[in-house]
Amino acid sequence: MKKSLIPLVLVAGFSLVAGLAGCSPAEVATSTSPEATASATAPETALEVGVLDAVEASYQLWLSMGMTEEVTSSGDRYILTYEPGEPFLAALYNLEFEDVIPIEQPELFTVYSAWIMLQDEATVIVEGDNQLQLTNPSYGDFTVFIEDGLIVSGEAADGSWSGVFRYEPDAATLELLAKEVATE
Repeated sequence: MKKSLIPLVLVAGFSLVAGLAGCSPAEVATSTSPEATASATAPETALEVGVLDAVEASYQLWLSMGMTEEVTSSGDRYILTYEPGEPFLAALYNLEFEDVIPIEQPELFTVYSAWIMLQDEATVIVEGDNQLQLTNPSYGDFTVFIEDGLIVSGEAADGSWSGVFRYEPDAATLELLAKEVATE
């Protein structure tokens, strides 16, 4: 897949996943502000780094520890979770419909997408106080919020999704996925 298509796949993926999970379009959820990230957890060993460095640190932690994103998109709540392993397989659980589906696209994770966007010269980067806005005509436009040197939440510029992140897999959701995959 071309690098320039990855964020489009992210947006399309959430829309497709919502459709596949039986979701109907609903009112767009409100954004997650930095103050709303209290439920997001970051390891206590995180170092104080700049916001650009936080993307790399977050990506490396995503690779080694896995991640769970609690996301609201199109009015529905999701748990997107990943435990490191090969091949890449994540779970997307729709809390409203109690439906879990396998995800093979790492670009659905905000941390991964932010890291990929920083590799593209066309990405416009606006650094703020503990936040980083990334805009790219091929990828999209979103902001990530940083605490203790790691990305802990994010939101789309258009308000279509928002979420809080923690650097650990959600065991219960992954167990549901394993059962789902076993019945297919």
